[in-house]
Amino acid sequence: MIFKYRLLSTSSGVIEGEKEAASKVDLIKELRKSGHIILSIQQVEKNKRFGLLLNRAHKKAVLPFTLELSTLLEGGIPIDKSLSILIAAQENKPMKVVVEDLLNGVKSGKSFADALNNHIKLFTSVYINMIRAGEEGGVLAQVLKRLGAFQEKVQKTRGEIISAMIYPILLSATGIISVGALVIYVIPKFAQIFEGVGISLPFSTMMILGLSHFSIRYGWVFVIAVIVGMLLYKRAMKDKQTSIKLDQKKLKLPFIGNLIWKVQISRFARTLGTLLENGVPLLKSMDIVKDVISNRYLADILGSVKQNVKDGAGLTISLAIRGFLPEIAVHLLKVGEETGRLDHMLLKVADSFDADVEQRMKRLITLVEPMLILLMGGVIGIVVVSMLTAIMSVNDMRF
Repeated sequence: MIFKYRLLSTSSGVIEGEKEAASKVDLIKELRKSGHIILSIQQVEKNKRFGLLLNRAHKKAVLPFTLELSTLLEGGIPIDKSLSILIAAQENKPMKVVVEDLLNGVKSGKSFADALNNHIKLFTSVYINMIRAGEEGGVLAQVLKRLGAFQEKVQKTRGEIISAMIYPILLSATGIISVGALVIYVIPKFAQIFEGVGISLPFSTMMILGLSHFSIRYGWVFVIAVIVGMLLYKRAMKDKQTSIKLDQKKLKLPFIGNLIWKVQISRFARTLGTLLENGVPLLKSMDIVKDVISNRYLADILGSVKQNVKDGAGLTISLAIRGFLPEIAVHLLKVGEETGRLDHMLLKVADSFDADVEQRMKRLITLVEPMLILLMGGVIGIVVVSMLTAIMSVNDMRF
């Protein structure tokens, strides 16, 4: 649950903000630790759909916020003054509220990283821990600049993947809608004509009519089966062991399994490299990276690798033994560990894998697009030819 609170501080006056907590009582206990007087706490009721759009608007504003704050800090402007300037210049209203809360947090004596902790849905654990390391090392401006570059690279990679998938998805949707319209609306009209004539129809036409009749009468069963299947899959993914097994099988899928693996390796390498580059300790970085990896099988491997590293084993050797990394990545990271430039090599691996993923995606799309067009054309062609054959049979009977 999200609560809106107002506090009274002897040094900063009234402090307002929003924070997520399990209950109102838990939030009261947490806020009392700050030493401020609690004026009011109210639960924020938000429409889920609006909240989703609001969250997206926030996330888009994080990158410019990061770059602008970095520029101001590099210019020698203190953090509180920089946040005040960003509030005045902020056009995104939801983000403006967030920046105001960050400023109130900093003014109340919190570190910038602790203030960011109030907005964990907006600022990732990677972001917050890098900021914390930057504050402790006195290089916050440089860290923000690197964070901006990191976010730009991640957004670029994600955008390229999404852009590549848009056309095949639209093509598939168009094909399904077209075939559905033929089966549900067009073919039944022909069926009525053929029934009135009372002739023996070709086998292909009978098959198409049978499919149409079955789809109209029992199509709801298929829809329910799909929904139940999705719900069962979602439920299965909540169980740790089941989700690990399913995610392991995803990596073995033909064509896309290797692609999924390389996307995850790229995400791992870029995140870990960026964290190490900014002074976050290795074990702490591995905890953060584990949460960034969406494939639970690979995340589980990272959990065991972290324990090996904690016991004194080398990171690269531990990852190689568990089959987490491809051979070329193993060699690069070994060199990085030996030369003390592991962070640099991790970023090199990420760049290499991003380029490979982009190339493979283009090849896959190049193959998928004509296959989808041929499949759509084939299905629609079979339906049209079957109907025309039946119509010609009717004409032959009349003459």
